Amino acid sequence: MSGIKQLIKQSPVGHFAENIQDLFTRNGMYNRQTVQVMRRVLTPDSVCIDIGAHVGSVLREIIAIAPQGTHYAFEPIPGLAQGLREKFPHVELFENALSDQPGQATFQHVTNSPAYSGLQKRIYDGDVQIQEITVEVVRLDDVIPLNAPIRLIKLDIEGGEYHALRGAIATIQRNRPVIVMEASIGSTGQYGVTPEMFYDLMADELNYKISTMGNWLNGAPAYDRESFIQNWHEGPEYYFIAVPCDRSF
Repeated sequence: MSGIKQLIKQSPVGHFAENIQDLFTRNGMYNRQTVQVMRRVLTPDSVCIDIGAHVGSVLREIIAIAPQGTHYAFEPIPGLAQGLREKFPHVELFENALSDQPGQATFQHVTNSPAYSGLQKRIYDGDVQIQEITVEVVRLDDVIPLNAPIRLIKLDIEGGEYHALRGAIATIQRNRPVIVMEASIGSTGQYGVTPEMFYDLMADELNYKISTMGNWLNGAPAYDRESFIQNWHEGPEYYFIAVPCDRSF
């Protein structure tokens, strides 16, 4: 992006234009639905986890809705992590990527579109510039306190969702939180994950129902296995809500 374009984007006019554009995109719809979900399931003292916190747009909403809660955020890109520390000093921030195995890993930092960054390459919309950096990878189960009553997990890490969930099974089983997450053939599918694997993890192992946020908010039925697999391959949805079958919200 040229210097002039960058200045326009950072100006009040640029932010206004982005907000207007957001109203008419699927990402914008998912953002609005995420806030609606949080308003329904959170109380002022709820405890939440934001995985893939990026610049903190969802984290800001979490804090506004649950200002008395203790919140945890994960962001492995150093510059973004530092920005989150400065903006949200009361949030416990982990400068780590999440998966099912701890250790060091090479991380694909998309410098011209950081929201696309992840532990592996995914299918990108448009040209990207990738800088490989080394990050520390942790399992959620190893870092979240056992006594933290997690109410909601937001999980958006550009394809690593399945493996992050695998590393969070004990936390999920202990707390039965609502999970808002990305999953698609273009991101999660690039990590060797099939829709059958993803659905069976959520439905059979964890006893969760998967739905779109719009359907869940309107009381419509959740996906069955066949319809989830079909959407994985054909779209259009790539952002979902998972709710435990043994809890009501």
